[in-house]
Parts: sequence; C-alpha cells; structure tokens
Amino acid sequence: MKEQEFVFDLVDKYPPEIVIGNLLEQIESATRGHVCGKIQEYDGAITSYTKQVGGFGAALSAFQKGTETVHVDIQEDLGEQDYENHRYEVFLSAKGLEHYKYRMMFVDYGTVSYPVTIVMNEDLAVEYTGKRITNFSVESMRELEDMMNRILSCKTMLTLIQNLINESIRQENKSSSSETIETVESDD
Repeated sequence: MKEQEFVFDLVDKYPPEIVIGNLLEQIESATRGHVCGKIQEYDGAITSYTKQVGGFGAALSAFQKGTETVHVDIQEDLGEQDYENHRYEVFLSAKGLEHYKYRMMFVDYGTVSYPVTIVMNEDLAVEYTGKRITNFSVESMRELEDMMNRILSCKTMLTLIQNLINESIRQENKSSSSETIETVESDD
C-alpha cells in the first residue's frame, strides 16, 4: 500500500444536513420570509414497513412452534461497530400556519456522511426522475447539491411555494383585519 493511492484533499466538506440547510435558506430569502425550508432531526421510520401485531393468534402460533433455535451469524460481529445513525426530515413551513408542514424528503446516513440515503416525496421524485422511484443513494456533496437545486427549482416546488406565500399573506391579512376590528370595537 502506498500513500499515492489515497486522496487527502477533502472534497465533501460538509455533511448532508449542512448542505441541505444552506440551500433551504434561499427559500426564506426568496419568499420574503413567508415560506421557510427546514431540516431537523427525525427518529421515525423513513420507509414503509409491515408491523407485526401481537394478540391471541400470535401467542398461539408461538406456543405451537415449541422451542426455537437461534442462528448466530459471525458476520454480524465483523465490519462497522458503534454505528451512528443520522436521520433528518426536510420540510417547508409557512408563516401564519404554525401547524403546517410539507415534507419534501427524509435524509439518512450512518457514521460516514456519504453516501447518504434520500427518501423523496413521490411528487417531487416523479418530477426529478420522471419515474416513481423515491429512494436515492447520493454518493457525494456535489451530487446532493445538484439534486437539491433541481428539486428546489422544479415546477411542483415552485407552485407549492407560491401557494404557501399566498396562504401566508391571507393569514397576515386575516390577522391584521381582526386586529383592526378589535381596535375599532375597543374605541367605541
């Protein structure tokens, strides 16, 4: 093994949550604060799954099986140890809509920042790829930046952001008109 086999110039300078967060800041600026893009830690499932439900039937089938043998796979003790899990949700929120959230994607990676798994909203994924593929493995910071830029500028996203701006302004106007009515009533 020789040192020439390796590259020591850091290409992927930032972890995925920093890359995405920096790009999401553009939304708030471009929408005059009416719409915000956010990325925050998430601890739920990011893919669909089947849940085993207990009860009498499950207990009966376990009883009928008798004793079970456990297979120990030595490969589970090799490879990565003390694995870290970094999981985030990426979403839009709008001023005046405190409980509203539009999830764009989930971001998931382990101890090593790249590759990162992206599980994208189906509507965005269709516009991004032309297919109903929602799971992506992104190999580098540059690839992640390119993906996010394409998503943030796609027709679906721009339409959604415009709708959120409109609703945010409606909420502001509603709030302003109710404050005006309260002021007029208190003056009487």
